Amino acid sequence: MSPHVVTVTAMMTARAPERLSKVVLLGDTAVGKTTLLHRYIHDSFLPITYVTVGVACDYHSLEIEPGVHVNLQIWTQMDTRKMIQMYISNTDGFLLVFDVTNRESFENIKNEWFPFVPESSPCVLVGHKSENENRCVSREEAEELAKELGVSYVEASSVTGHNVKEREVKSREEQPKEEARASCLLM
Repeated sequence: MSPHVVTVTAMMTARAPERLSKVVLLGDTAVGKTTLLHRYIHDSFLPITYVTVGVACDYHSLEIEPGVHVNLQIWTQMDTRKMIQMYISNTDGFLLVFDVTNRESFENIKNEWFPFVPESSPCVLVGHKSENENRCVSREEAEELAKELGVSYVEASSVTGHNVKEREVKSREEQPKEEARASCLLM
């Protein structure tokens, strides 16, 4: 099984309680990284569209099982590859976000964004804006790309909240414990 496919709960429990875990959202401008982050942290939709200038960072404490807490440091970025290397160091997990209604954002995942994910880092491909019926990217295409990249895939919507708070992404219990990477992700 690919090193990028993760079980979020299992990975988080490998961390000490109250550990800070860094998660970075990567993707083209206007795919909804900031609204996804806002929905996750505040459990509400951010109806105003604005462009993140530089990077945005937020914190969230998550109880992954009774008595076990992980503090998440979640980063989003503007669409500039120049700054990415500065803030992706020491990252515990990545969300590669594309807009299902924007084919170019999907096509950029493989060649523009995935190369920033270190081989040993857990990663989830996120098809965002899944509530929109005007999609240009099918679930099947996205699942095929995820398989090719060796990552998990989930569709999410900041508008409806669908899959934004999901913890389990994909089972990885068959992987030997010594090979499992301690990490955390939002989805």
